[in-house]
Amino acid sequence: MALSDPNDPRPRYRAEDLRAYTTGVLAHFGMPAEDAATAAEVLIDADLSGIESHGIAHLPWHRGYAPGFKAGVVNPKPNIQVVRESPVSATWDADGGLGVLTSYKAMAACLEKAATTGMGMIAVRNGRHFGAAGYYARMAAERDMVGMAMCNVPPIAVAAGGLDRVYGTNPIAFGAPVEGDHPFLLDIATTAVAGGKLEIAARQGKEIPPGWAVNADGTDSSDPRILAQGGGLLPLGSRLSTSSHKGYGLGLMVDILSGLLPGAGSGLWTDRRTLVQGHWFAAWRIDAFRDVDEFKSDMKRMVDTIRATRPAPGVERVLIPGDPEALAQIDRRANGVPLDQETIEQLTTLGLECQCEFPGPVAGR
Repeated sequence: MALSDPNDPRPRYRAEDLRAYTTGVLAHFGMPAEDAATAAEVLIDADLSGIESHGIAHLPWHRGYAPGFKAGVVNPKPNIQVVRESPVSATWDADGGLGVLTSYKAMAACLEKAATTGMGMIAVRNGRHFGAAGYYARMAAERDMVGMAMCNVPPIAVAAGGLDRVYGTNPIAFGAPVEGDHPFLLDIATTAVAGGKLEIAARQGKEIPPGWAVNADGTDSSDPRILAQGGGLLPLGSRLSTSSHKGYGLGLMVDILSGLLPGAGSGLWTDRRTLVQGHWFAAWRIDAFRDVDEFKSDMKRMVDTIRATRPAPGVERVLIPGDPEALAQIDRRANGVPLDQETIEQLTTLGLECQCEFPGPVAGR
């Protein structure tokens, strides 16, 4: 959870300009206009929420986006197949479609099932990088439902107490509505940090702190490019002495639900040339359990009580999961999305290639 920094010196860009640019790029690679617009909305929402590790910066270089279209490993017009289905569940084959699009459609289908039966759950195989997991959980919360989303990722993290990579960042997201407030929204990697945090540090020429990643021999690394050198991320908890078995276990749980359950296979078996992923989504109607308004009122009482608790020294105030993203949304919708110079250059080059001019920054930035 990272708050937006009002003193950030980077140039800022209007979200609507970034969405239009992204839509144009995706359409250039053959996506239908409506699908391209939907995918652009999901991608730019990550930047608006301050989750820069999963936003527009991925578009020009990540194999799940433009390079994947060029290499033929991302399908611009997927024929999504329902492999198995019940009133409350389904397994889909995403046909290699752009992950942020097929994931949006899967959660939308979960919401439709939940509206009819009280719950919906969809596991997806043959998926691609699905962006920020929190977007899909929030889709449910904004419909007065509880939502979850997760995906498995090729191994870049070591086992708790181990030296070899055995699982990916394998994120988990959970969303629930709150009366008169933004949703409670938990979106976490099951590793010490998301891999994108290392990407950001590398772009900005910064070192990473101890506890994030290790060299091949298990010693702490400060190099943000350590993953390309045979190192690995540490599990959430970092070390056995600080309960890394918890993040490790959660990561394997995600691998089971989003990989083995739909028949996608463990991330251990992923072909790194295609970066195939498995996804898992779920939504529950609150009124299947209790009155919705009463639940949301209790949620409001809970979050306000916690926000009012005493902060630790050096901390301004205690936050609830979803607070940093909501604050970033307010700032960035009003003042624009900040981008690193390397990202700007990559997006400008991609725009020239796709005949989609990259927009200029907000005046005065």
